[in-house]
Amino acid sequence: MLQLLRNKAQSFVVQALVLVIALVFIFWGVGTNMMNDRDAAISVNKEEISFQEFQRSYDQSIAGYRQQFGESISEDLLKGLGIKQQVINQLIQAALLRQGTSAMGIMATPVEIQSTIQSMPQFQQNGEFNLDSYRATLGANRLTPNKFEASIGRNLLTEKGITFISNFATTISDAEIIELVRREQETVTVKVVKISPDLFNDKVTIDPQELTAWFETEQNRYLTERKIKLKYLIFPYQAQKDSIAVNDAQILAQYENDKAAYQTPEQRQARHILFKTDDNSSFEERAAQLKKAEEILARLRMGEDFATLASTYSDDPAKAQGGDLGTFSRGRMIKEFDDAVFFMQPNTISDIITTQFGYHIIKLEKIVPAVTQPLDEVRDAIAEKIRSEQARPATFQMANEAYEGIISAGSLQAYAENHPERTVISTDFFSRTAPPAALDPDPSFLDTLFALNKGELSSLVETPSGYFILYAEEIQEPVPPKLDEVREQAGKDYILAQAAKMAQETAAALLTKVKGGADLETSAGEANLQIRTTGPLSRSKMTADPALPTSLVDQALQLGASNPFPKEALAAGDDLYILQFIERHLPETADISEDTRKEYSATLLRQKQDRLLSSWLQQQEKKAKIVISKNILN
Repeated sequence: MLQLLRNKAQSFVVQALVLVIALVFIFWGVGTNMMNDRDAAISVNKEEISFQEFQRSYDQSIAGYRQQFGESISEDLLKGLGIKQQVINQLIQAALLRQGTSAMGIMATPVEIQSTIQSMPQFQQNGEFNLDSYRATLGANRLTPNKFEASIGRNLLTEKGITFISNFATTISDAEIIELVRREQETVTVKVVKISPDLFNDKVTIDPQELTAWFETEQNRYLTERKIKLKYLIFPYQAQKDSIAVNDAQILAQYENDKAAYQTPEQRQARHILFKTDDNSSFEERAAQLKKAEEILARLRMGEDFATLASTYSDDPAKAQGGDLGTFSRGRMIKEFDDAVFFMQPNTISDIITTQFGYHIIKLEKIVPAVTQPLDEVRDAIAEKIRSEQARPATFQMANEAYEGIISAGSLQAYAENHPERTVISTDFFSRTAPPAALDPDPSFLDTLFALNKGELSSLVETPSGYFILYAEEIQEPVPPKLDEVREQAGKDYILAQAAKMAQETAAALLTKVKGGADLETSAGEANLQIRTTGPLSRSKMTADPALPTSLVDQALQLGASNPFPKEALAAGDDLYILQFIERHLPETADISEDTRKEYSATLLRQKQDRLLSSWLQQQEKKAKIVISKNILN
């Protein structure tokens, strides 16, 4: 809950700052029918949440699910996920948090808002806030300073509310820590029988009638992809770039401004000999390694070859190259090592340097001075950068004028008839996995494209190559195919389904038998199943055990002497598992280190703060007057 609200608080700002041009869509009200209603989508204590805001959040959620599950996900399944209600709840909770925070006398002051905006890198030049950049960025997104600053104020208010409420939960008792430690560090050992469908594949035969009946119930798993037929306008950056002239003065100014980008810092080539130690090394082991380092350093001082000694005595993989580490700039190595190397002169050998890895002896081979690429070498790249930067706002302006023209004309077709210089491109039906070559394959662009409904005009859509205006002429929703079209794959899936059913029946029978008193090892052997025993399993060390998947460890920990078997066979992927409890071990809480106490205390505090915020929001919602438009519930 806490992280969700933090994410929601930042969403508007992030969208604005990355210049996602969705705001034309909002201001013009172009989109689905529900956005044409001027009433509020949701009212929370008379604070109105617009249809535009609801629709934007809803579309983002839908796009997320489609990206996760693919375009073939059906509309029925999307409805079953309750996405509308999820979005409604999130918007209501965000409003309640802002209102409750204000009621407590907490506010976001103008100074705080100003400071936040001035610290945003999107509005800075050379590390300082630039008023012209601020105005230009907002203007490109059709935002006024008042509207943007109000949104920043709302975000700050949300953050303050979260902090204020969370601060009521500040302490964790020793008893709470001990209980969590016992729960996280207790271990159990169990016996495991794995029942995999693979054991039954060769026992399944395909009966044509049974396959047909099975396919009738499972045909939705073979749904075709959702397809769309488009008309669109494209405004590529390249078309503007080709017409932009760049002079020498602009190139020189850009070169001086970006000079650090063309500089290669000083580098040094060094060798080292490592005498390795770590946190687990005893005092005696450290002393022995230090003595060895002192002996080798003495031999080096007497003139023996560094590379030869490194190849013989170093504990570092670089010993194969005589200890050569190649060239590197300052900051690439651990601090103690770095400081020593960059203090040395070429062909000198260091004293013994101690780091977390052990003891080092270093030889500096050479210094590679810092260099700056001359202007002539980067002139073309700078000119291209300038053209690219100037092309973006020019392209946006052209695309935005066309968009406004479409709105004024009433349709894309009417606009095209009045502007023959603009070519409206038409496509045939295509799916997400096979878009036309002329369309940008960027995943976020395809998310926007396939979120359109029939007859819907998009907003200005920015892509890495330019801007698009899209119109969904027709939609082909996913449909199930005929069996003959997918018979081969359906046959394979039928075998897997029947094998899985046999595995389930075998697992259920085995579990019933052992719960009735039969010996697990004997019963498993009679069914030609193997039995294995795990090592100690715990929540705090979810390491893989050959006998049991990590996903089942928590359920194994719930077993005990009074309930040695799970209620039903446990599933991990397609495989089923029968477990039998053997023994449990509880940690000695007196041995908890201070670092462990701090770690568990922080975990418990976060959990307590999340519960407190959730409870507070529930109370606010009970007292609130909330009205939800029927248009978004239908």
